[in-house]
Amino acid sequence: MKNIIFINLMVLLIILSGCSPVIKENADTIQLWEQKKSQLNISYNENNYPIEIKNINSKNEEFELTYKKPPQKVVAFWQSSVETLIALGVGDRIVAGTGIPDKKYLRPEYREEYSKIPYTGLQNLDIETITMLEPDFILGWYSTFAPKVAGTTDYWNSRTVNTYIAKSSAPTKSINDNILIKPKHSLDEEYQYILDLGKIFDRKDRANELVGQMKKEISFVTEHTKNINKKPRAIIIEFLGKDISVYGERTLAGDILQRVNGELLEPNVERFSFEQLIDLDPDVIFIVITEQHYGDERMYLDRIYQNKALQGLKAVKNKRIYPVPLYAIYSPGIRAYDGIRIMAQGLYPELYKEK
Repeated sequence: MKNIIFINLMVLLIILSGCSPVIKENADTIQLWEQKKSQLNISYNENNYPIEIKNINSKNEEFELTYKKPPQKVVAFWQSSVETLIALGVGDRIVAGTGIPDKKYLRPEYREEYSKIPYTGLQNLDIETITMLEPDFILGWYSTFAPKVAGTTDYWNSRTVNTYIAKSSAPTKSINDNILIKPKHSLDEEYQYILDLGKIFDRKDRANELVGQMKKEISFVTEHTKNINKKPRAIIIEFLGKDISVYGERTLAGDILQRVNGELLEPNVERFSFEQLIDLDPDVIFIVITEQHYGDERMYLDRIYQNKALQGLKAVKNKRIYPVPLYAIYSPGIRAYDGIRIMAQGLYPELYKEK
């Protein structure tokens, strides 16, 4: 009977994801699936439970959920969720991890654990498929918990499945018909995300260690650059077709750049042009690469390096244009550390020559 259920689930997953099956194609998948189903008695410190964790729901409203024990079967959406759980040492509880184009974009030390997850892929899972996986916890972005994606937080919470939304993925809030509040994202949200998951999974020490690594890196940069006369002038952009999007001071990328002692150009601008780039003449340019274009970094760098009109830019002359993968600056979880390093090295390469 178990094998019949598994086969039906596998077929359903393939149908739902079109030509690219969500599940991994390897001989150990069925065995791993059975192991996950039997792994229901995980040891933990009972004195740490129950706990109340504040989070947001599908309406972008704050609320609290009670955890009577650590989650044992997890569905994780997007790279930040999967890698952060693996980093906390609970990757073996993930029964499905989606949103990763290829495991080569994971940190090398996480790839083996990722390979053990029964169901992986880039596509989302729908409500029916998640239900068949029987999770007790779903972790993802705000967009994950839409009615036509993975289902709302209310839907799952009413079925005793706890949910957690990365707050840094939350959208603009509408106060009324005339007022919109655009959220200001910062590293503090990523710290809280990691610390909350540490509490939920009884991994508080490890969570504190991961957050401490990020804070230590920032302290290293700020301490060694506190006496500089002029901060490097930098801009963070993303190519959107023919348009150029700018990451300003309300974005996580902008927050990171300023925390590692860079001067963020165009902090309140959302769209940009090459003409404006010439007028600004930044010392450093960071180009955000989205998950669909990981591996195409050179192509995006060359849009500036090979543009004849931009040859006079300092960043072009000094070869100071750097790619930034989206996983490092958008709701990144533990990969915020990568964002910190990329920005810091781009601004102050001399600090990292021997580090």
